[in-house]
Amino acid sequence: MLQTQFSVRATDLAESFRSTLGRYRVGPHGFVPDMTSPEGPSTGGGVQAVQHLRLMPPQPNMPTLVVGSLNQRDGTAELRTLEYVDAISRERFKQGAPLDPGQYSQFLQSAQAFLAACGMKVVYAGPPADLLARLLAPTPSMMPAKSGGGMLVGILGAIVLVGVLGAALAWFFLKR
Repeated sequence: MLQTQFSVRATDLAESFRSTLGRYRVGPHGFVPDMTSPEGPSTGGGVQAVQHLRLMPPQPNMPTLVVGSLNQRDGTAELRTLEYVDAISRERFKQGAPLDPGQYSQFLQSAQAFLAACGMKVVYAGPPADLLARLLAPTPSMMPAKSGGGMLVGILGAIVLVGVLGAALAWFFLKR
C-alpha cells in the first residue's frame, strides 16, 4: 500500500520516537512511551496529521494515558503536565494517574528535547479550567444522603403525643 508524504513522515517519526523514548519506563508501574502512527496510507494531505503521545500500560487492566499530541504539518507539539494527566485520569477512571512525579517529569523533558530536535515548537499544557471545574463540582455521591432520621423523629413525636394525651385522659377520668 502506497503512503502519502505526510503519512510516511508521521510513521517515520513514530518509529523514531519508539526507538528513542520507547526504552524508558515511567514508574512506578513501568508505562512505556509511544506515539501513534497514521491509521491508513493517507493523512488527507496533512489534514489528519495529529499524532498522540501516550504512555502504554504494562498490564492490560491499566489505562493508556494520553500525555500529548503533535502536528507535523503545523510544526507544533503539546505535552500535558502531570496535573493535566491526573485530572483526566480522575475524570475518566475515578482515580489519579498511576505515575511517579519525578519519572514523569524526566520523561516530559526527554520528550520535549526529542520533539524540539525534530523541529517542533513544544508547549506544556495544564488542565483546562472546565475540566477542573467538573472535578471540583459536587456529585450526587458527594452530597449528604437524606436519612430516614426525619421519619423516625416524626414517629417518636407521635408516640410521645399519644402517651401524653393518654396520661391526661387517664388523670381526668381517675380524678372524677
